[in-house]
Amino acid sequence: MSIKRYLPILTVTLLVPVLLYSLSMSAYQKKMLPQTDGVSYILPTPFLKITALEFDGLASDFFFFNALTFYGEAMMRKERPRVKETEWEWMVEVLNASTDLDPYFFDPYYFANSILTWDAKMPEVTNILLAKGSYYRDWDWMIPFFMGFNEFYFLENNAKAAEYIMVGAKRPNAPVTLTTLGTRLAYKGNRTKIAIAFILESLRGTKDKVLRKELETRLKALQAILALEKAVEVFKERNGSFPKDLNELQSSGIVARIPQDPYGGTFYVNGVGAVKTTSDLRYSKKKN
Repeated sequence: MSIKRYLPILTVTLLVPVLLYSLSMSAYQKKMLPQTDGVSYILPTPFLKITALEFDGLASDFFFFNALTFYGEAMMRKERPRVKETEWEWMVEVLNASTDLDPYFFDPYYFANSILTWDAKMPEVTNILLAKGSYYRDWDWMIPFFMGFNEFYFLENNAKAAEYIMVGAKRPNAPVTLTTLGTRLAYKGNRTKIAIAFILESLRGTKDKVLRKELETRLKALQAILALEKAVEVFKERNGSFPKDLNELQSSGIVARIPQDPYGGTFYVNGVGAVKTTSDLRYSKKKN
């Protein structure tokens, strides 16, 4: 008798343990999940793939839309922080589920890189997610570009950053400037300039109004920081030392006024002449 006749039975038999394990883990994790508005438990990927059947793409869209909607609503909150730590963890799970179901779907990678790095301060987690996208979307230069920026700007790993940037530079339709950018990453003085260039590139690729508004606010803050950094350098050249505070830049006539942080914080200069802010726009956890 042909084995093909028993193939469906064998397949179901092999899947039963996976289903039982997924269901048991689902029940346990659901009990452990904090009760937060807009957050629901995400089933393990093996179970999602089975239940999605041939509609993986549609299910992927559904999870991504949930993440996008939640973030848009969270940005309307008045309390700080707008998004709780458990909610960021949930969003990571949602975006992972979306890209597990459809690893070729670009939008979740783009969205994750835009908000999980700057807002959630999770660059390592972001790059793990992006590594999936870089593997499957092996023609896409933007994903390794994102990974390289994260390594340089947030994690301060210049060697790894240059490696990712060069991977992107070798892919089809990559900008010619990507190759030279890899060499510029060696200079820490370029951090703010590179961040501005990165956000300008990101703005060209986003159509979502909420995300675009957040990127534009981030751009204004970084442009203000860059202007202050240049003013601090001028002050040092004239006086041989860094200013004790930013008000000295104004009193010495180098700047007409100290710009406002669009995030509501206060810009300040530290002991080594670096311009910082007390708001949510921070380079990385270890830097603050």
